[in-house]
Amino acid sequence: MRPINEIIVHCTATRADWWAGKRTSEKVAEIKRWHIEDRGWKDIGYHYLIDRDGTVAKGRPIEQVGAHVSGHNTGTIGISLFGGHGSAETDMFHDHFTNAQEAALHNLIADLRKRFGIIKISGHNQYAAKSCPGFNVPDWFRAVSPPPADYVPVTSAPSFWADLFAAIAAIFGKGKP
Repeated sequence: MRPINEIIVHCTATRADWWAGKRTSEKVAEIKRWHIEDRGWKDIGYHYLIDRDGTVAKGRPIEQVGAHVSGHNTGTIGISLFGGHGSAETDMFHDHFTNAQEAALHNLIADLRKRFGIIKISGHNQYAAKSCPGFNVPDWFRAVSPPPADYVPVTSAPSFWADLFAAIAAIFGKGKP
């Protein structure tokens, strides 16, 4: 298995009603056709796709490097949400996507993080001048995945001098060790 250290979220930039009534597998096949025939790629670029009803479909095998962010495919997993046409990177998740997609995305990210120890979750728009996926992924992820109650945020370590002065103060009884 290849090393994986980041999940990058995308959108298909299709309208909310795109291919309404079609099966998820048919929609994935169409995206795959776009990537292979129109772009000349060897396979669909995303590893997972999430339909409007929350159905999670597999794309490119996770063992293979994706084709979803130029210069950032190695070590990443690409997840794409159906929808997002006309979005801006400053929009909110629910401006373009469904509650079912949100639940599915959250659960998929949780599963992948557990399986691979992934910490970094980002959006395509953090690496390219694009609106994709149509919202700020880190802000969304923090909102739907609050840290556990015992979480202690990492803060910058005190400087050498601050530590030294604290130790001297403790020695002379004017501070705590």
